Amino acid sequence: MNETIKKNANRLIGGVSGGLRTLAEWIETAAIQIDLKRTVAFEMEDRADDIFVVTYPRSGTTLMQMMLYQLTTDGNMDFQHIGMVVPWFERRIMSNPQAAMAYFAAMPSPRVFKCHLSYPDTPKKRGKYIYVMRDGQDVVVSYYHFYRSHLSFRGTFDEFFERFMNGQVQFQSWFDHVQGWWQHRNDPDVLFLRYEALTADLPGTILRVAEFCNLQIPPERLPVIAERCGFEFMKRHEPQFDHTTGLALDRGYQLASFIRKGKRGEGESVLNLSQKERFEQKKRQELGSVG
Repeated sequence: MNETIKKNANRLIGGVSGGLRTLAEWIETAAIQIDLKRTVAFEMEDRADDIFVVTYPRSGTTLMQMMLYQLTTDGNMDFQHIGMVVPWFERRIMSNPQAAMAYFAAMPSPRVFKCHLSYPDTPKKRGKYIYVMRDGQDVVVSYYHFYRSHLSFRGTFDEFFERFMNGQVQFQSWFDHVQGWWQHRNDPDVLFLRYEALTADLPGTILRVAEFCNLQIPPERLPVIAERCGFEFMKRHEPQFDHTTGLALDRGYQLASFIRKGKRGEGESVLNLSQKERFEQKKRQELGSVG
């Protein structure tokens, strides 16, 4: 009898705990959407050589931050965190708009910003915009692991997949995000890249990005930049790229879990047949023109 009571109590506590986690995640996601309005209203003095690296989360953002940092500086690794030299635009504003204004103004040109905003929410300035699209099935797998390692998500992949398909995650719908930027891929200030092509030809992408941003690269620097943008180098320096590094010890996060694998095709092995069919059907419906 006592054992039965204990099991029921544990089941009840587990249900309550899971419900609270779900509520907390919902509140966090809702708070981001509210703060986005503040970001859209944010005004700063723009510069003609500003560069915005824009992605949906888990789509090569950190790689592009590193690439642009290497292209616009001498590339030394003495920074505490990549966000100090290539700041996350909307996150800085959400934290403290006044401090963000001062920080952005003090940055040397050309300034490079990381951004996860949809096209309508992204500030339209005089600079350049580099958008990276990654295969959505790989994104959902990587995002699921990120939610588990950094956002305390304890649900199953199937549960997270449903959230992702319905846009009930941070930064909402992957389909809408990609479609919004795809429609502007031919704008003169937009460079639309595919993650798979980027990683397949890293030196070629570096040259393409440099040309788009009017940046000069000494020939001897290209192999150095390519090496420093490679997975092995960035994995060795992971604490400088994990956005929770500063909070890791306090919150118990694992320091070696932000840059997972960086591989193509992981969605193929993780999604079940039904999920693949649903994903492809929705992609055809909403992103047919993307191909």
